[in-house]
Amino acid sequence: MELSERKRKILGLLVERYIQTAEPVSSSEIKSLYGEEISSATIRSELASLEEMGYLVQPHVSAGRIPTELAYKLYVENVLSGEKREIEVAGVRDYLGKKIVEIEDVVRNTARVISDATNYTSVIVIKNTDEIRIREVKIVEVDVGKALVVIITDSGVIKDNIIDIPVNMGSGYVSAANNVVNDLFSGRTLKEIKSQSTNIEGEMLQYHDIFDKIVNLLEEYASGRHDKVFVEGTSKMFAHPEFSEMNNAKDFIKLLDEKDKLGELMTTDGDIELSVRIGKPDGLSGNCSMVTARYSIGGAEIGKAGVIGPERMDYNKVVSVLHYIQKVFNGEDEEKENSNGEIRKRD
Repeated sequence: MELSERKRKILGLLVERYIQTAEPVSSSEIKSLYGEEISSATIRSELASLEEMGYLVQPHVSAGRIPTELAYKLYVENVLSGEKREIEVAGVRDYLGKKIVEIEDVVRNTARVISDATNYTSVIVIKNTDEIRIREVKIVEVDVGKALVVIITDSGVIKDNIIDIPVNMGSGYVSAANNVVNDLFSGRTLKEIKSQSTNIEGEMLQYHDIFDKIVNLLEEYASGRHDKVFVEGTSKMFAHPEFSEMNNAKDFIKLLDEKDKLGELMTTDGDIELSVRIGKPDGLSGNCSMVTARYSIGGAEIGKAGVIGPERMDYNKVVSVLHYIQKVFNGEDEEKENSNGEIRKRD
């Protein structure tokens, strides 16, 4: 049944109040929040109607009402379709300030920042490294018979290491090896590179040793790896009253322990940039909700960032934080000068 504008407003006020307090909301509280003249009888009637429609429940006869999963879903639809709040999250840009960054360092730090900014548990999933595309390989001689190899992908540095190189090969050997390796690796995925490990012949044979060492570095990094899950702020969930209840706490811990399932839950459908799962109908238990966003570095998607909280989480804040994180990763929040020499934010 389509909700009237008044029902939508009352339901929205009740959800927001419950998010703030975690206590059943009374009709008198709704009346004080409504912002225009409305009778107590009308509010009670609308609340009763919303309860019959499955949007609210009343824990006790004398208590106020609390939202159901159906109410949260409607509320989230309004949050996602509305204008995003601008919430700047301190520290995120610092982690992306350098052109060459370790992916996992960025991910861990970003997960920590998201958790601190929302006061919920954050989860970031890096997609299978076999799908990451090589942008460049740098080989730098650092000592006699030693070279530093830096593998740069479309999402940052995935590996750097010191390798042994042949000695007495002349000053141009490392430079030539660098060119050969980049001709073979640049623009290809790790999977493609590993499948062509025998395609070195003729004049290139003298670089076979370096080629093999770099392939070994890639295989060492990617071997046996699928989507990798990072979790931060687990203890923050236990500050919320829902998780003082033992069954909810157990279900939450079990969810975090099942990394494969957690990664699957964070999968977004199609081109959806932000997705929300609420409660048991969406595969979650223990009074949990999850908001997930795609994120990219340099235009290349490398995984998903998400927040797990109680069903009454502050969706507006969480969506705004994840939206800001997306903008930072995509470089959309950088400051630039306008024609008057003033610094302004990109739209």
